Amino acid sequence: MTNGNQEAHPGPLVGLRVLDLTSYLAQHCARALGDMGADVIKVEPPDGDPARMLPPFAGNIEHPERSLRFIHANRSKRGVTLNISDESDREAISKLAARADILVEDSKPGYLDSVGLGYDDLKAANPNLVYVSITPFGQTGPHATFEGGDLIAQASAGMMFANGDDTRPPVMAPFEMVSQLACMHAAYGALLAIRARRVIGHGQHVDVSQQEASLWAQHSYISRYSYINQITRREGHHSAFGAVNTYHTRDDGYVNLSIYMRHHFGRMATELMGNHPVLSDEMWWEREVRQENREVIDQFVQEYMETVDRDDVSERGQAIGMPIVPVLTPAEFADSAHAKEREFFVEMEHPVIGPYKTAGPPLKFSKTPWQPSRTAPLLGEHTDEVLAELEREPAPAGATSNGAVAPSGVKPLDGIRVVDFTRAFAGPLSTMFLGFFGAEVIKIESEDLDDNRTPGQTTFQDLNRAKISATIDMRTPEGQQLIRELAATSDAVIENFRPTVMDRQNVGYDELIKVKPDIIMLAMPGMGNTGPLSTYFCYGQQIMGVSGITNLWGHPDAPMDTRIKMPFPDYIAGIFGALSVAAALEYRDRTGEGQYIELAQVEGGAHLLTVAYMDYMINGHNPPPAGNHSEFYAPHGVYPCIGFDEWCAIEVHTEEQWQAFVGAMGSPGWAGDERFATMQGRIANKEDLDANISDWTKQYTPRVAMRILQQAGVPATYVANGETLYVDPHLRSRPAAIVPAEHADAGVMEHQGIDANLSDTPGNAGQPCPTKGQQNDYIFNEVLALPSERRAELEEQGVLR
Repeated sequence: MTNGNQEAHPGPLVGLRVLDLTSYLAQHCARALGDMGADVIKVEPPDGDPARMLPPFAGNIEHPERSLRFIHANRSKRGVTLNISDESDREAISKLAARADILVEDSKPGYLDSVGLGYDDLKAANPNLVYVSITPFGQTGPHATFEGGDLIAQASAGMMFANGDDTRPPVMAPFEMVSQLACMHAAYGALLAIRARRVIGHGQHVDVSQQEASLWAQHSYISRYSYINQITRREGHHSAFGAVNTYHTRDDGYVNLSIYMRHHFGRMATELMGNHPVLSDEMWWEREVRQENREVIDQFVQEYMETVDRDDVSERGQAIGMPIVPVLTPAEFADSAHAKEREFFVEMEHPVIGPYKTAGPPLKFSKTPWQPSRTAPLLGEHTDEVLAELEREPAPAGATSNGAVAPSGVKPLDGIRVVDFTRAFAGPLSTMFLGFFGAEVIKIESEDLDDNRTPGQTTFQDLNRAKISATIDMRTPEGQQLIRELAATSDAVIENFRPTVMDRQNVGYDELIKVKPDIIMLAMPGMGNTGPLSTYFCYGQQIMGVSGITNLWGHPDAPMDTRIKMPFPDYIAGIFGALSVAAALEYRDRTGEGQYIELAQVEGGAHLLTVAYMDYMINGHNPPPAGNHSEFYAPHGVYPCIGFDEWCAIEVHTEEQWQAFVGAMGSPGWAGDERFATMQGRIANKEDLDANISDWTKQYTPRVAMRILQQAGVPATYVANGETLYVDPHLRSRPAAIVPAEHADAGVMEHQGIDANLSDTPGNAGQPCPTKGQQNDYIFNEVLALPSERRAELEEQGVLR
């Protein structure tokens, strides 16, 4: 039972104090820092954070202490009530900020400055303060003061446009998963700034745009448009390859199957399907054939799946090394043997709702657990305690600034070396995020391994910028020795192989700590190192299938084979990986100790669905797919506009915004219908409401509709695609949002850039991707200092290829 005692918390961030001024979508940044040991103080108004009234509610009883969204997003925090409109309370907030290491806020740009709580105001009293702003479109640019929301972030970043049923409107990810992801990017930026503080002698401003963070929740839409003139669209019933889809089974279940590799296709056709009369012909196994004939292949696979049961075919497929899993609901994952054996769900105690279960951490530190320190605070629960501390702690936290100006080019991770064994998506993202901010990332490659470099495509370059490359065959004893020697000069090793691969190659954690006792090792297995599914072959689609994401992400009436297919969990694991290494570096700098980190990608994805699982475990409600429908806002959806596949996203949060929306539409008669007079009425009559709104939006292009509504103070945006992102004037106005990189093997590409913008020690996303083995001379001659005779011998033996 976890009931919370911050003083005893063993997390990596013990000793940091965080002041949380956020609400709803941005609350998860401080919550993550608190889960890792920071002392978080949440400030809310005397009548409570509006997020306290967001459903679902424990026991289905609407009450400010029973909101499951609030309870999850605000665990690991102490809570105080202060009125920001009151001068004396603002003074108390200033004093709290003077004693904080990190402040997190989500107000409209300019508002906190207007009340004396902006960054420039607070850093005067506390130069060491790291001030994190999480806003819809960032602190600068023509859209900086636009209204936002989770739907707006997803639509403006393009991820809705390219996912889901192509016969229906673009559809959003469920349960604010993308906004939570933006919070993890913000937490990563905060820890980078804390690390930089020790070098430059003061804090800085971290500007996080939810739009830009959402660009890191998806495929390479900007680079594809810039390099190959491609606009990625919704795939509907099919995907890029045949046999990569969701298939219906005989027992009315579904499986997620992802056959990308030639040998996997062969096993499916010959072993699983019993020498299929057509697909057993090796002609069908080739990549180009599977792309050109995806509809035919999917038809054959679907015909076979109708003859087998969900769990049986998944088990038989996995037994022969195929990436296939049953598609589970949130309830099925919560009740699964895998989740139970790994003890993913934890029990906590809340003073109002009593004992309850919630999702556990997205990753496991071997020495400093990520775990809740306490349940969410009752309204004003710690006000007296925290204000009394102000009297006992007169001096600002941390050392006094030395007044130094950061030298040009300084990055937070300068001097950190990372050995990168990762492949595919999740691991390369983690290591690239580290490279953006100064880490020297050495990508270990081999001529005998598939490297995912596809001529004419952009994915590899998009995921492997800011790295250098060395070729080492670690299957050989000599290669394994080189890896150990390289680890001895490094700070972190990151891999995303299946469990035991690194141990079998004699370069697992137990071997590496012999040569570098304080090494940090991050492993990113799909299903984890333990549990019934630990040996499963999987890609992002399998993670989504098992965790419930596939089941939830789609329109309620959309066929299952039109649900999300892009590997969203890879992007979740990517930022969790970088965040965990940054946290482990904080712990190592404080104690001198490294540690092992296990990031099971299924748990990273499941962590962002915590509220869905809580609703089931507390209320017995297994959430269904909701499409773009909101339980608490209306209007809330995407609406057709002039042009082919052109849409405007609109979400109205308050009665004030509703009245502004009605006025912006010219006060049409239907808006006076009493069915639409309240938020509850609009939610209950969503279909008629949406039909009326669609009649209005069809008169305009998406950008004109967005401009009309945003000028009235209504959250709205065009639903972006690769082309509109590439030319977006707001993104183009922000120097780090879209960046060029010149790659030796592909020339100049433009990519999405930095989403955690550090004011004094910014990252650089425009560093190129290496060719295979491009830095062999530097790594073998300088880093490892191999004698020329030894290197020549290793090259002759084929070890360095």
